[in-house]
Amino acid sequence: MSAKILIVDDSVAMTKLISLSLKQEHKVKIAHNGLDAIMLAKEWRPDLILLDIMMPDMDGTEVCNRLRQMEGTAHTPVIMVSAKSTIDDKVIGFENGADDYITKPFNIADLKMRVNSRLRRVRATTVDSPYYAPTRVISVPLAFHYKRSGVFRKRYQVTKRLFDIAICLIAAPIAIPLLFFIALAVRLDSPGKVVFVQYRTGKHGNRFKIYKFRTMVENAEELKEQYLYLNELTWPDFKITNDPRVTKVGKFLRRSSLDELPQLWNIFIGEMSFVGPRPTSFKPDTYQLWQTERLEVSPGLTGLWQVVGRSELDFIERVELDIEYIERQSWRLDMEILIQTFWAVVGGRGAS
Repeated sequence: MSAKILIVDDSVAMTKLISLSLKQEHKVKIAHNGLDAIMLAKEWRPDLILLDIMMPDMDGTEVCNRLRQMEGTAHTPVIMVSAKSTIDDKVIGFENGADDYITKPFNIADLKMRVNSRLRRVRATTVDSPYYAPTRVISVPLAFHYKRSGVFRKRYQVTKRLFDIAICLIAAPIAIPLLFFIALAVRLDSPGKVVFVQYRTGKHGNRFKIYKFRTMVENAEELKEQYLYLNELTWPDFKITNDPRVTKVGKFLRRSSLDELPQLWNIFIGEMSFVGPRPTSFKPDTYQLWQTERLEVSPGLTGLWQVVGRSELDFIERVELDIEYIERQSWRLDMEILIQTFWAVVGGRGAS
């Protein structure tokens, strides 16, 4: 279903260029100043707004502020478009209600990807609008308290790192004996190494070794090609319900998420955090341009998509939720995700 997109820019040439690129998929209307944009938005109630900052009658951030105060556009996605590209400019845009920020000059193909990605992401977290109602409703049981400037809050990043170290130290007296007993169970269940070591993609695309208890037979990676036809997700994701490569102990470890326990070491040394996007096994060059935003923070032991759908979600859906988390990250959101993760693990929801 096509979306209603409002383009706001005083440049006739720019609005025409953007309009021609978007109207093949969506319904488009144009406003050349802030006042017209506000009136048109109130009457038409667009699904997404592309808003230039440099407006002749009022600044784009003021327009965005006023849109946020109107009932019909209080939660409408706003992508700010500007020649200003400093961090301070972006923070001002986000703090005034923008959802995304793209810098001029931009590639039209990139703009289209950003627009469609934003629409998909709102669809993943909103069920109010007829346009946003997905064929498979994804319920997000969390309150997004902060505006989209979380990625710039340095104090939060420092305290989050201190929290990760403190929890690892507190958990150590319990975790160490548990690690020993799980290792023994894995060894007795099937031949092979106890700990599975794999390279994953972390912050800034850096590759690092992640540690998990082995839950599959020793030659599981070689068997993946043999079972490729059973893959239920879009490549490069790989998932098979009742995967024949999983061992008996491995099924219990996966269902309880205890196979992830060795990753406390990854968290302690700073390669991971307790909350963040889950690190992928495939390399950063596999990502599309818009997906690389999930690589701006440390990967996590758990994340937003795990409390929403865990393994039922496809890669694109997970990336969209990861980016949603990154842009709104806060202590409140982290605590809610940790609590929801606990209940998801207890209930065994979505584990594979």
